[in-house]
Amino acid sequence: MRTILIICFTDSKKEKSMFKKLVFVIVLSGLFFGCSKSDDFDNTSGVSDKITKDLDNIIVSGMQDQNLPGVMVGIWIPGEGEYVKAVGTANLETGTHRKLTDRFRIGGITKTFTALRILQLNDEGRLSLDDTLSRYIPSFPRSGSITIRNLLNMNSGIKDYNSEKLLFDWYNKPLMRFSMDVGVSISARDSADFYPAGEKVEYCNTNYSILGMIIEQITGNTLAEEITQHIFVPLGMKNSVYPEDETLPGDLRGYCWNEPKYAFDDKTELNPGVMNAGGAIISDIYDLKRFAKALYNGELISEETHEEQIQTLPMDDHPEEVRYGLGIMQIGDFYGHNGTIFGFSTEMFYLPEKDAVIIINVNRLDLDGQSKSEPLFNKITKYLFPENVNW
Repeated sequence: MRTILIICFTDSKKEKSMFKKLVFVIVLSGLFFGCSKSDDFDNTSGVSDKITKDLDNIIVSGMQDQNLPGVMVGIWIPGEGEYVKAVGTANLETGTHRKLTDRFRIGGITKTFTALRILQLNDEGRLSLDDTLSRYIPSFPRSGSITIRNLLNMNSGIKDYNSEKLLFDWYNKPLMRFSMDVGVSISARDSADFYPAGEKVEYCNTNYSILGMIIEQITGNTLAEEITQHIFVPLGMKNSVYPEDETLPGDLRGYCWNEPKYAFDDKTELNPGVMNAGGAIISDIYDLKRFAKALYNGELISEETHEEQIQTLPMDDHPEEVRYGLGIMQIGDFYGHNGTIFGFSTEMFYLPEKDAVIIINVNRLDLDGQSKSEPLFNKITKYLFPENVNW
């Protein structure tokens, strides 16, 4: 007998904190007000009852602590089992339950796809990782000293266009016009704040906007076409798309908490061009599972290039276990990436030691940009893989 967690939200104006009161209902035997249990919500198998119960409790606790509408967790450990569950609400207006087939915005995980296409072009001899930016955008400040490798490694010294003001404007005008070249031009205006390339590793979305522009310049195709043809199709990622409009397929909605209103704002529909090559892609849990392993194992690039890809550098202003490679993040023994974009927080990581994949998606990300999936990732990995974490 497996357990499905149904999480209902009710308003409680007597709450002293910002959180809505959560009512948790544990449903046994697959019944909930006459509805049969469905594999749309739970595909867990091979995991002991104790581990299942403990993971259920971690998710329930995390949802309560962070006031999360819905959560999806996928954990695959060959030889030990898999835990795949969708919990909570996809749409607060209709009460629709989250499903394992939900497609969501993956935010910064998009960078791994952009980087992978750059590495493929390197293998094809159409560019070199040591090319300077002056070859592609000669007018960009300090272009003669910034290499493609610097852009991939997050140590270009470029200032991020993704400022607090921009996010505030985007929050209030989700469909505002924006594109890769707009972001790059914003950063170029702030060249006085650049630091020397290679000096430190600092997360910057502009790096990946530039890489997206380089891909389009070299190939003559859109970034969407290039990622689809050279990554989605070869890996069989049929539910993934680099969107060119504001819509999100399916019933899932993404939310931001609005404290003054004491309510969630629906931010599902937005212009993906604001995050472009660094954050636009839409995917699902099963496509990300496939991609996480392919990314770490270097399936679509040469062995030599892959070895360079996973050589990571420590990130400044981050804990020592957080490092960055050529479009891939390392956290302790885990490799992959996380992603945040209004309405959604996602973790996609692979643990080579156990050939394990963990994907977490939460349909909440607020204006402050603080990940709502990271705390769950930390708790789940500490529980399942204590020897591989130091958090």
